[in-house]
Amino acid sequence: MIIEYDFGKKERVTSARFAPSEPPQPPPAERPRRLAAGAEMPLERARARAARLETALRAAKAACETKRPAPGHKIMVDADEYARLLRCKALVSAALES
Repeated sequence: MIIEYDFGKKERVTSARFAPSEPPQPPPAERPRRLAAGAEMPLERARARAARLETALRAAKAACETKRPAPGHKIMVDADEYARLLRCKALVSAALES
């Protein structure tokens, strides 16, 4: 045996559907100023981070262009590691050119 009772749901749905809706409130006048003020800090941090990255890229490029060690000095490097080094060097050069 199932007892069906909606606890007044039909009345609530009907009254909500036919009730007059309130027009949306316009945003307060100070809201755009607060949004602009809140956006300045992340932009400043992003600019500072971009400047640090550019400095690091310039230092990396300068390190790549330094003189090579004397001919008698040998370093053993895996071929894969050397290929990664060359790709990194190309990426740094491309980043500084653009």
